[in-house]
Amino acid sequence: MTLPLTEDQRMLQDAAQRFLAERHPSSAARDAALRPLGARLALWGEIAEQGWPALLAPAAAGGLGLGLREAWIVAEAAGRHLLSLPLTANMVVLPTLCEAGIDGVAAQWARTMMDGGAYFADAALRPDGSAFFEGAGEGVPALGVRNLGPRRLRLERYAPVPGAAGLDPTMPVAQATRPELLDGIDLPVEAGTWRRLRTRLCLLRSAELLGAASAALDIAAAYARERRQFDRAIGANQAIKHRLADDWMALDDARLAGMAAASALDAGAASADRDSLYVPLLAVEGGRRAAQNAIQVHGAMGVTWECDAHLYLKRVLRLSASLHAEASCSELLERIWEGGDGGGVVRPTMPP
Repeated sequence: MTLPLTEDQRMLQDAAQRFLAERHPSSAARDAALRPLGARLALWGEIAEQGWPALLAPAAAGGLGLGLREAWIVAEAAGRHLLSLPLTANMVVLPTLCEAGIDGVAAQWARTMMDGGAYFADAALRPDGSAFFEGAGEGVPALGVRNLGPRRLRLERYAPVPGAAGLDPTMPVAQATRPELLDGIDLPVEAGTWRRLRTRLCLLRSAELLGAASAALDIAAAYARERRQFDRAIGANQAIKHRLADDWMALDDARLAGMAAASALDAGAASADRDSLYVPLLAVEGGRRAAQNAIQVHGAMGVTWECDAHLYLKRVLRLSASLHAEASCSELLERIWEGGDGGGVVRPTMPP
């Protein structure tokens, strides 16, 4: 199976890579938790000028009206450059905000996001009333989504919580035992909106994970070509080059599965839910191995602060935890075996 990019998609991919390489290199990701609100909002404004937050939003509401394949391209580029803003979560929730229509508070939130005036931290709500915030920070409100039934969602906006560096120092996070609820909106939606929202988020987090893992693989391969022992590059050793080749194949398999699932969802195919189950399974397995092997190729240097390999590993581990917090490998395999029944992909929730 081949899933070639269209000319427009290749242009989007090139533009995303160039923009993030210039505006968000790895040096910018290192101090993500310490960056002031003004700097983060300025970067969000530039991202909004690219149109990325509005990729999935309908054209009638001011969005670009594109599909998940385009969103996948941007999410993968964001992971490759360790973007320290919760872009994927905002991309996914924006179409739901737009369903409120041109009037109302939710529509105002959507317009502010698309115009680049603000973004929301992603609030993963837990049954005990606590919440985990991704992209948290002073002055950054959080947005959570609850499922109230087949045709009703509740959007809840929470007060800002100071962010800190957690497992992944490139993304400021926070947790609150009793988050302060500012306001909430009950929103009537079409049947299947909740499942579509969860599946989209799972796919784009998988794309972000694969982007980070691919970057780790690239720097490992470059190091293997340059590092010499006994008068030859260490990449000439089969133990290293075969491992790197296996990692490339695993990431490529996961990427193909992700693009196929995104295409199926865009086309409304009957197999879309089942196709989406393969993606986090392959992405987590291949991504974790590739990032961990990148550390091994670098040796002791791989865990030093000066080497970017450990940053990619931590981004991959955080996203892996998010994807499998409520859907383990065994659960995904069971759903695939059963034909994709059982409610689709589980909403990723960050653990403490």
